[in-house]
Amino acid sequence: MKIYSFIGRDRDGKKISGEMPADSPSVVAEQLLKRNIQPLEVKVATSNLGQGLMDELFGQNPPKTDDLVLMSRQLQTLVRAGIPMVRAIHGVQGGSRNPMLQKALNQIATALESGQDLSRAMASHPKIFSTLFVNMVRVGESTGRLDEAFGQLYHYMEVDSATRKQIKSALRYPAFVMSGMFAALFVMTYFVLPNFFGFFKSFKMELPWQTKLLMATSQFTLNYWYLILIALVAGVLGFTSYIKKTDGKLWWDRTKFSLPVVGDIIKRGTLARFSRSFAMSSKSGVPILGILESVAHAVDNAYVAKKIWEMMIAIERGESLVQASYATQLFPPLVIQMLSVGEETGSMDQMMDDIASFYEREVEYDVKALSSAIEPIITIVMGVMIAILAMGVFLPLWDLVKGAKG
Repeated sequence: MKIYSFIGRDRDGKKISGEMPADSPSVVAEQLLKRNIQPLEVKVATSNLGQGLMDELFGQNPPKTDDLVLMSRQLQTLVRAGIPMVRAIHGVQGGSRNPMLQKALNQIATALESGQDLSRAMASHPKIFSTLFVNMVRVGESTGRLDEAFGQLYHYMEVDSATRKQIKSALRYPAFVMSGMFAALFVMTYFVLPNFFGFFKSFKMELPWQTKLLMATSQFTLNYWYLILIALVAGVLGFTSYIKKTDGKLWWDRTKFSLPVVGDIIKRGTLARFSRSFAMSSKSGVPILGILESVAHAVDNAYVAKKIWEMMIAIERGESLVQASYATQLFPPLVIQMLSVGEETGSMDQMMDDIASFYEREVEYDVKALSSAIEPIITIVMGVMIAILAMGVFLPLWDLVKGAKG
């Protein structure tokens, strides 16, 4: 959907101009006629030209989850209070701190004034509103429970944001320690060890293997530091480029579940997101295939999304949800059992809510224990490195002292 500028005349012959989001100029003309405005000129707004580049240069980034949480909470309150949607959108727009979200809300309000549905207007901004978000709003519109839809979205995003923040907080200390350790190694390699090695060579003595290893490493780093830097940059760029591709993203999202220490946390968090989004869509009365389509976009994991699409194909062939879930070999027995009970009793939304709550508690507990689990690994790595450094430097000194005494 693009932004079109238009010029027209109303019933009194007064010239009117403005901008409107639409799929084509004919849609703009149709909407103007509905408002009793005779269109004279419709063209793509100049603000569209190069807007993506301008946004990149001047930092108009997509809103964070916290921005969407605040927006959903405000819209829930305003809609529940009976405030007209256009007025509610303008009210939320004034309180937003993200320029990109402000611009999108302004365009959404314009689209609403021209007769579009809220869900369709939001769908024209896929970088801001996910498929799950749009589907929940669409269901809220059709059932007349838009306030409940925003409330469910608010709760879902708040829990998801809290989990991500907890994981980042738990990893902050290990990252700080590892950074300090590599900084210390850099100083030792470039400024300290070369002086020791020159001193040892002057005595023409047989050096232990620890010292030879340090000398070779230090010499290689000093002579070929630019090659190491190029290799690191090329490796990072190559890896990030690969995981942006379809095959690479599928491989990386699957590999995340097998990572040491954090793999189980990532998997449980993904299952919690799957269950919560499934429950939200199920409560709103969305058909099972529509539920799975929304969930596939919401889980933010290409591997899990692929398995969900396989479930949809199996269901279209006539299999039950439980059979399709079991065939993916993705879900643990707990989820399969709860799905079976929900399918039999017709309380699928409640069962999935219970699963989501269970995994969210598990993730919260695991995240709190994450620092404790990583600290022994860091301690062992640091101990080995310090031992090699100490033996590489002090063993030759000890041999010199023994030789001097002898």
